[in-house]
Amino acid sequence: MYEIQWSDEADIDVLSLSPFIRPRVVAAVERLRREAEVETRNRKPLARLLDQLPAARWNLRVGDVRVLYAVIEGPAVQILRVILKGTNTTEEALARSVKP
Repeated sequence: MYEIQWSDEADIDVLSLSPFIRPRVVAAVERLRREAEVETRNRKPLARLLDQLPAARWNLRVGDVRVLYAVIEGPAVQILRVILKGTNTTEEALARSVKP
């Protein structure tokens, strides 16, 4: 069983989501407690490291939302960012979501 740790950025990201999608995202993250490192159709390791978020190793898809996370010792899942991807690449969506 993994412990879930939310970064400050991910907390802000999830609170900025629509109240209609937020519960789906939180429920999907909660499922990571049991199977954070199991690849599925909606949960995959990143094909390459992200320049803006090099700690991220996994991508969880919930509709147009992407949850970027890493599995760390403990064992724990560290939720790094929650971004609205849309039609952009993950890199473009992440760059767009970074606050100045």
